[in-house]
Amino acid sequence: MRKSFTLITFALLLTFNAFSQSADDKPAQVVENMYLMPKRGMEEKFEAAVKAHDLKYHPDGPYKAGLRKVEYGVNAGWYVWIFGPTTYGSLDTRPTKENGHDEDWSKTIDPLIETYGESYLMDFNADLSFGADIMKKSKYYELWRVDLKRGQYYRFKEVATKLKKAYETMGKTAFMVYESPIHTKNGTDIGLLWSFDTYADWSKDSGLKATIEKIYGDGSWKILMDEWNDILVDYDTEIRSFIR
Repeated sequence: MRKSFTLITFALLLTFNAFSQSADDKPAQVVENMYLMPKRGMEEKFEAAVKAHDLKYHPDGPYKAGLRKVEYGVNAGWYVWIFGPTTYGSLDTRPTKENGHDEDWSKTIDPLIETYGESYLMDFNADLSFGADIMKKSKYYELWRVDLKRGQYYRFKEVATKLKKAYETMGKTAFMVYESPIHTKNGTDIGLLWSFDTYADWSKDSGLKATIEKIYGDGSWKILMDEWNDILVDYDTEIRSFIR
């Protein structure tokens, strides 16, 4: 019995990880998130130091990095240093002490940090996402860190496919899907991102419900929401701004 259970669990993990690969089997695009809390009163110096470091060691390409600030939500006040999107191979060859990277971080950024928080990886799912170019030009994004019920990824994929179609039809808001390659108990399985430029726009009806029902018919919004609530354990929300 135990052997059978182990084999089933392993198969489910393989199935979940397979969805992080696109249809043409391109290497997974991964993003590393690292939470940082600067010392009180040092926020501006911290932002400037990270920008200078990233321009020197992470300007673009496979080692590109950026900084976000959590404006609202459970982690409000924290910053998030983003490495990527990149490939897993680039995690192995990222800048380190050999070219002065680690020393620069230790001398210019570390003295301004009060606390290092959570670090985690997320795989970008291009097949379920829309609007990467829109996201790059946005001032803010809303992030949902979602915990799905076990074994319900296939149903999530159907929900996300319909949402992507709706956002493609509207054409104004980026909808991005990320998936965790590392399982943690009661942790984040899925990251959902939506772009916006002003809080006034964020507070308005996006027209998603009307678009869903236009595409899939009357009553389809309720069906979609019932499906979502049935596969969801819970989620946390953050609103992040782009610092760089």
